[in-house]
Formats: sequence, structure tokens, C-alpha cells
Amino acid sequence: MIFVLLALKFIIKTTITTLNLDANNIGAEGASYLASALSCNTTLTILDLNGNNIGDKGTRYLANALKRNQTLISLNLTNNKIGADGIHHMANALHTNMTLTTLNLSGNEIGDWGAIYLANTLKNNKTLSILDISGNKIQSKGAQHLAEALQTNSALTALNLGCYWHRLNNIGKVGVQCLAEAIADNETLTTLNLSSNKITREGAEYLARALHSNKTLTTLNLLNNQIKDEGVKYLVDALRTNATLTNLDLSGNKIASKGARFLCDALQKNTTLATLTLSSDYPASNNVGDDGVRYLINALRNNNTLTELNLICGQIEDEGTRYLADVLRNHTTLTTLNLENNAITAVGAQYLANALRDNTILTKLDVSFNTIGNHGVHYLADTLQTNNTLTSFNIAHNEIEAQGIKYLADGLQSNTTLSILNLVNNDIGDEGAQHLANGLRNNTAITEINLVNTQIEAKGAQYLLDALRNNATLIKLNLLSLASTAHGLRPPMLELHDHMRRMNASMRYFQTRSEQAQDQVDASADDTIL
Repeated sequence: MIFVLLALKFIIKTTITTLNLDANNIGAEGASYLASALSCNTTLTILDLNGNNIGDKGTRYLANALKRNQTLISLNLTNNKIGADGIHHMANALHTNMTLTTLNLSGNEIGDWGAIYLANTLKNNKTLSILDISGNKIQSKGAQHLAEALQTNSALTALNLGCYWHRLNNIGKVGVQCLAEAIADNETLTTLNLSSNKITREGAEYLARALHSNKTLTTLNLLNNQIKDEGVKYLVDALRTNATLTNLDLSGNKIASKGARFLCDALQKNTTLATLTLSSDYPASNNVGDDGVRYLINALRNNNTLTELNLICGQIEDEGTRYLADVLRNHTTLTTLNLENNAITAVGAQYLANALRDNTILTKLDVSFNTIGNHGVHYLADTLQTNNTLTSFNIAHNEIEAQGIKYLADGLQSNTTLSILNLVNNDIGDEGAQHLANGLRNNTAITEINLVNTQIEAKGAQYLLDALRNNATLIKLNLLSLASTAHGLRPPMLELHDHMRRMNASMRYFQTRSEQAQDQVDASADDTIL
């Protein structure tokens, strides 16, 4: 509670605009103090109360404050055990509040009645543009009322009815039918998240009908909805004529090679879709296989609009990587490629490396959770010496050891564009840290490196510290949970920690797990309030 009282003091007496009290367990009592301050505050615009157990009672206090407050534009009440009663008070406040534009209620238990209260408010509210009610046990009845609101609402641009961690909504095919009929003519909604709602292929058909006439929706998330190949067919028929959708997520929908073939046909004709996600790390996994990958690759050869392709857990392996690499050589629009967890070995890494020698467009490459090893990183590191477009490179969890880091460091010495490097969970140790330090001495491009769980101890930290004394570009180094004693950081770690803080005092770069929570509070006090 002391954190709330401190925050209350500064809300009243200073001009801060952002306050983050995430996971402080302030409860309803703390919410009442904050509400009192908000009633008279004229500067705070963003308030984050995620995970604070404020419940319906605390929500009522905040709702009453919103009736008078005219400055707050973003309120995060995620995971606060709020039910329909608390939402009733919040909805009443939104009838009169004219400033709040973003409301996050994900991970609560508002149910259908909570959705109904919000829907009634949306019919008249002219300011709320982003509403997140994911993971709230909302079913078809709540979805029906929200759909009715969308038919008249002219302010809402983003609606999230998807899942929040393991908490779900379940609007089903009946609920999605109502929403689809509403968005067919809606002229403001641009983002719709319906992940994990069991809409099945029938729901996909309803949405496809809406997409034929909708002129505003740009992002549609249908992750884990059991739509299967038949549902994909309905959607791709709509993509042939739809000229606005740019981002489509079909992850975890039991899509096989047949569905990939449907997508291939659509991508060859569609000129607007920029991001396609077909990941499989969800319960109802996709399994497009080699044949499906070939269909997608053939589509990419003639597609000039797709900029991001996500194939997490796509089971493409080395052979699928070869097909993809062939297209990458001359592709002119794809800037982001995510191949996380695809059983890619050093052979597949070599295919990608060869493609990157000729590719001048790709800026982000993620091959994490594969097994490219030292040989694979050698191929890719050689490419870094000449590639001048890649800015983000994720090779976490790849069985890379110290020798592999030596290859990588050699590539970094001459590379002038790579700024973000992720090496999490590779057993590089102190020897690897020494090689990396050598690569960083003269590098002027790297700004962020993640070294969590890489077995670096005090000696390795000293190597990094010595290299970074003259490096003026690296501003974020993540070594969380690596090497500490039971009572704190070892001296070289502490010195490295202090050095990075001096480089950019607004960030916290090194923490042991025991001090992480307290340091977040310190950071909030130092950087946001003081």
C-alpha cells in the first residue's frame, strides 16, 4: 500500500502523465485512493493497474472518478477479478466520460452480462476506440449485443474478443455470425481479434461473407478456431476481392497442405495482404508440410505485397527451408521472416545464408528453437559480413557454443546494420562472452543483445565490461538470471550493471531474479514519477 500512497502524492502534486502500478496487489482500498486523486488530477493520461486484485468494488471507485476526470485516455484493468457488477459501474461512467479512448479489461470474468453493459454504452459513446475484453467468459449472447452496438457505433477501431493466456471467450459460430453481419457494413472497425472462440468452418464462412463487402477491417486474428481447410477456402475466396485486409492470423487451425494450396491461389491475386501467420504452436496445430510450403513459396514468387511471413512450428525442416531460400534470393517485399521451431539444422541455415547474400529487403530473421549449431551460425555469420539490410537476428535455443560465437563475432566486426541480437539459451559460457566482446569492440551498429541463460559468469562479464567501455552504441544488454551470488551480484557483474545504467539511466539492464520485482518499482519511481 505504500506504493499507492506514494503514487497518490505525486498524482496530486506533480505533472506526470503515466503511472504504472502493474502487479502491486493494491486491492479495492488502493483503488479508492487512486480514484480520489483522479477526481482532481488534470495531467495523468495513462494508468496501468494490471494484476492488482481490485475487484468489482475497486472498479466502482475508479468508475466514479472517470465521471469527473477529463484527462485520462488509457486505462489498463487486466487480470483484476472484475465481474459483471464492476463493469456495470464502468459502463455507466463511459456514458458521460468524453476522454477515455483505450480500455483493457482482458483476463477478468465479466461474462455475457458485462459484455451487454459495455455494448449498451458503445451505442452512444463517441470516444472509446480500443476495447480489449479478451479472456472474459463471454459467449454468444454477449457477442450478439456487441454486434448490435457495432451497427451504430462510429468510434471503435479495435475490438479484442480473443483469448488471454489460458482464459477464453466462447462466442462460437452463433456469436461470430452476429459479429460478421455487423462488420459487413461497419465503417470504423479496423482490428478484430477472435482467437480461441471455436468459430469452426461455419464461422469462417460468415466472416468471409462480411469481408466481401467490408471496406475498413485491416487486421483479423482467427488463431485456434478449428476452421480447417474448408474454412480457409471461404476466407481465400473473400481475399480475392477484399482490398483492405492487411494482416491475417490463421495459426493453430488444423490447416494442412490443401488449405495452404487455397492460400497460394489467393496470394497470387490479392494485392493488399502484408502479414500472414500460419504458426502451429497451439493446441489445434497447423501441419502444412513440405507440399504446403511449396504452395506458399510458389505464391510468394508472384506476390508483391506480403511483407511478413510467420511459420512458427511449421515443420518445414531443411527441405522446406531450401524452397523458401530460393524465393528469398530475389523477393522484393518480404521484410520479416519467422521460422521459429521448424527442425532446421545447419543444412537449412546454409540455404538461408546463401539467400541472404543476394537478398536486399529482409530486415528481421527469426530461426530460434532450431538446431543450427556452430556450423549453421558459421554460414549465417559469414553472410553478416556483406549483408547490409538485416537489423534483427534471433538465434536463441540453437545449440550454439563458444566456437559458434567466435564465427558470429567475426561477422559483427564488419557488419554495420544489425542492431538486435538474441542469443538466449545457448551454452556460450565465458569463452563465448570473450569472443562476443571482441566482436563488439569496434561494432557501431548493435544496440541490444539478449544473453539470458547463456552460462556467462563473472569472468565473461569482465570481458564484456572491458569491451563496452569504449562502445557507445550498445544500450540494452539482458543478462537476467545468469550469474549472481545468494546475496547479490558478483563484482564484475555489478560493475557491468552500473556501466549499462550510466549508458542509459532510463533502463534496467541487469537483474537477479530476486531483485527483479523491487527494481521494477524503483524504475517506476525514478523514471516515471521523479
